[in-house]
Amino acid sequence: MFKNLLVVLEETPEVVTAYAVSLAKRLEARVTVIRPRRDAAGLSDGSIESRLEMARGDYETRKARAKEAVEAFGDKAKEAGVEAELLFPDEGADPRRDSVAQFARVFDFAIVGQPEPGRPPHLDEIAGQLLSESGRPALVVPAIQRSAADFSSIAVAWDGSAAAARAFGDAMMILERAAKVEIVSVSGLNTPKSVLQGGERIAARLSRGGVNAVFRRLPSEEDAANALLSYIADTGAEMLVAGGYGHSRLREALFGGVTRTLLSSQTLPLFLSH
Repeated sequence: MFKNLLVVLEETPEVVTAYAVSLAKRLEARVTVIRPRRDAAGLSDGSIESRLEMARGDYETRKARAKEAVEAFGDKAKEAGVEAELLFPDEGADPRRDSVAQFARVFDFAIVGQPEPGRPPHLDEIAGQLLSESGRPALVVPAIQRSAADFSSIAVAWDGSAAAARAFGDAMMILERAAKVEIVSVSGLNTPKSVLQGGERIAARLSRGGVNAVFRRLPSEEDAANALLSYIADTGAEMLVAGGYGHSRLREALFGGVTRTLLSSQTLPLFLSH
């Protein structure tokens, strides 16, 4: 299947560029690259540097930096043999920052940088817009990412929810290429048996397709996100696939607790679907 990915260059564009190019090469995908246009709405979020530039009205500086980031991606993509469509800022084809989610709806998934590390994510950020409004998955690259896309070990968070099921299906193009997949359920005393049985069925389904997949029950009464992050740190997974939660009608609403913790504390790429 022909794959089309959207790459959004905003937070840590160099990190996102390196990872996205390597991922597109692994998936044999075509990418469209944007650096969203900013307006006065951007004053409430984004990096400190960007906010200061906006406040000063330093339009030309922002535009030059955006163009430089897109061009740098194009150079990296060309070196790697990845087909890339480059949409330069303020030329009419690139979306404004508040319409990125709508633009993303025609792609398989979008790749974006982690919101400011350590700060609770908000739906007004690009990652939040993509997750809550695009109807498509978002792959969020952590600010500390230095290695290329690696499918040697991928973890899938499974809690039996509709969001988790969608994430599993959306990520299939990646899971089918993984050397190892772990379906992980953080379960407490009140976890329904059907959730665990579902995780076992998913692992069996992947195994029948030739993927080295196993189901792991992670007994824990602590916060599911922290339990997942601790487990991943111990096992060395290269990506986490999970259902993401957001509220598309109330712009002031925050993500659900698990998603919020994963995004603010992530140390590996997160493939999220809502």
